[in-house]
Amino acid sequence: MPNSRQRHKHHGAQQHTHSTTPKPKKRNAATLMAIFVGVFGAAISALFSHSDFMWIAIGAIAGAVTGYLVGRGLDNTVAKK
Repeated sequence: MPNSRQRHKHHGAQQHTHSTTPKPKKRNAATLMAIFVGVFGAAISALFSHSDFMWIAIGAIAGAVTGYLVGRGLDNTVAKK
């Protein structure tokens, strides 16, 4: 009888190695830029609109959208390298 038939079979025994070191958190430039430019847009609109709440909100939203788009472009540029 061949030796291959006499060997013990391994039935789905998989070895899992768990790393004890945590994975480093990926920094997201889109989120950081959206927050930073949103606050900057609110500050600029507060200065030029004499503290009118509607214009401060519009400036914050416009700044956040602009910051998100710029940050997403930065993330894509870094990911390509």
